[in-house]
Amino acid sequence: MLKFALYRPAQMSRELWQAYTALRNARAIYDDPFFDPDFARLVGEVREDTRIGVATKGEDVVGVWPLHERPGGWSRPIGGPFSDWHGPIVQPEHNLTAQTFLNGLGLSGMTVFGLQPQAEPMPKGMTRVGANMTDISMGWNAYFAAQQQAWPKHFKKMRRLYRNVERDFSELQFNWDDRSDTSFKRLIGLKQDQFARTGFHDVLKPEWARGLLDRLRSYEGPRMRVRLATLCFDGQHAASEMNLQSDTVMHGWLTGFERDLGGYSPGNMLVQEMLPQMPGEGIQTYDAGPGLDHYKRHYANFQLPVDSGTLRGNAKTVAPARLAGKAWRWGEGVMPAKAGELMKRARRRMDQVSLAELSVGARISGVVGALGQREL
Repeated sequence: MLKFALYRPAQMSRELWQAYTALRNARAIYDDPFFDPDFARLVGEVREDTRIGVATKGEDVVGVWPLHERPGGWSRPIGGPFSDWHGPIVQPEHNLTAQTFLNGLGLSGMTVFGLQPQAEPMPKGMTRVGANMTDISMGWNAYFAAQQQAWPKHFKKMRRLYRNVERDFSELQFNWDDRSDTSFKRLIGLKQDQFARTGFHDVLKPEWARGLLDRLRSYEGPRMRVRLATLCFDGQHAASEMNLQSDTVMHGWLTGFERDLGGYSPGNMLVQEMLPQMPGEGIQTYDAGPGLDHYKRHYANFQLPVDSGTLRGNAKTVAPARLAGKAWRWGEGVMPAKAGELMKRARRRMDQVSLAELSVGARISGVVGALGQREL
């Protein structure tokens, strides 16, 4: 019989952390750095609502699930909105689904946006898309030859853009592992400018978010570290990408580029400079996440399914606020198409606010700001 318990990180014994690590290391599907126990541990240092769900059978730990326990028995993904992959980490021989896990922990549900699909059919209320992955295990030359054959127009354009940079600048400077505070602050500034320009909630503003990034920047564990890659033209910052990496997976995370240099496609150039470096460091996969915008379609060579939506757990613990959310989702489906789409966009904005902001005042302010956007 399975037993379930929720622990604060400080309550986890050394043996439980070791069992967590062993579960993660046992299966390649958890190679992404967001499944690393150290990620959950560092998040726990900046967010007091961090919990580790543990499932045991007898003396054996058969599953763990780091998450945030919120009011009303609801839960959120660990480190959201920054955890692009999340979900339970389980032994394959146990039929332990996400919904069973939530029920066992006594949680009413979870809003997910990067749930790793499991063996069972996709639960009701969920949608599935493809995360864009680059398998570079065959080496840069073989990979690049295949991509040029698949996307000849794009790479012809990139050759022209490289020539334009050579014409207009004296030097293209690529830094694979930029540790400078100046580069980090520039990337954060670019992301916050982007949030302000596009009307999205600034998820980098909360104190816990900045505290987490500061901890990750200086942390290097057995299977997790942060890497900031930057591209400069004659010493002028052009583009940067802050990635979370494990020993085998580089996960594209925070990206930014200078808008006045956009005509050179510095974001594409940065990816094209990063990818050749990866095989030499044992990185087999670059994960660019869902969506086919910008560079993703041209540099990915396969996709992995990823789910988003609302997972329901123990219905008995559903709070009034969750019922209101359910009613809102129902309204999205019955309203005229244009109104329904506006409701969906507003809900997505409000979900971002709820993920990032911890205090009631900050969440109210963020929601008001999201609803006040003319173009949700």
